[in-house]
Amino acid sequence: MTELLYYPDNEYEKEFDSTVSKVKSVDGYICLDETLFFPQGGSQPADQGKIDWKNGEAQIVDVQKEDGKIKHYIQGDVPEEGEKVHGEINWDRRYKLMRMHTAQHIMSWVVLNMYNAETYSLQIKQDKTRVDFKPVDFSEKDVEKIEKGVNSLIKKELEVEKSEIPRQELENRVQEGRTKLDIIPDNIDPLRAIIIGGEDICPCSGTHVDNLNEIGRIKIVNNKSKGANKERLEFKLE
Repeated sequence: MTELLYYPDNEYEKEFDSTVSKVKSVDGYICLDETLFFPQGGSQPADQGKIDWKNGEAQIVDVQKEDGKIKHYIQGDVPEEGEKVHGEINWDRRYKLMRMHTAQHIMSWVVLNMYNAETYSLQIKQDKTRVDFKPVDFSEKDVEKIEKGVNSLIKKELEVEKSEIPRQELENRVQEGRTKLDIIPDNIDPLRAIIIGGEDICPCSGTHVDNLNEIGRIKIVNNKSKGANKERLEFKLE
């Protein structure tokens, strides 16, 4: 099993050394003993970057967790099993996604507290993120209020803690409506949690910043109905 070097709170590391544990040339992927590359999951895209070794190099264009394996899809040379490799993530991409994902947590927290509406779907990208809420019907003034509320929290420069917490303890601490713990398999225990300012707590395996001051400001760029009592907000970072 691949050791996740960024987990639970090492998102700022950019380079690492590892050993190739499996090569599937026909499928275009390799597995490593340990990795800093985040596999796609939790509505967050995978990391990208590169690896090199004594006689070759390749780009990591996608990373997926499938059948318990972390599959690094490559373009370029193909290393052999047992090869020692050096990896480097695309830091600009990683950091944008860290800021975006943490901003999404703030928005979901704000909307839950203001309107008692839960997040039921989301998609995180480098340039724009969308979050779907229910049950709610936002007016233009509501959208302005949400944007102001999110940016006010960001200005508080709250610390972001990432840690593993026993499942039962986390279930007792998570605010009602904050997340759907029942969709996480029961055998995953403990769970990794993101705790913002010691108040908002949410299970999440994604990458996040250490302090809200790294986000900057958010700008809600679109709001549309997704059906009865369902609303979508799209935002960018300024």
